[in-house]
Amino acid sequence: MNENLRRHPRKEIKVSVELTFLDEPYSVVNTRNISEGGMFLEVESAEQYPIGEMVSVHYLDPLNDDADTFKDAIIVHKNEEGFGICFIEMTEFET
Repeated sequence: MNENLRRHPRKEIKVSVELTFLDEPYSVVNTRNISEGGMFLEVESAEQYPIGEMVSVHYLDPLNDDADTFKDAIIVHKNEEGFGICFIEMTEFET
């Protein structure tokens, strides 16, 4: 039995994303799917992107009326077609 335990359902949507890894210049890649919690990015060589590394993405969010969106994320899995990222929500804290 294979249950989908995801908190946010994925939508099969292709959008262009500006992907930034560390201090490298951004590259443009496409999504395979997207959810409120993350996305799968199609890349030619996922080997250069280690699991656990932080990336930044910039895209027009189709789940939010194409809002201009910037998010930080962590690479959580990869395969020969690309890798999945989970968004990191940074919230302000009170001192």
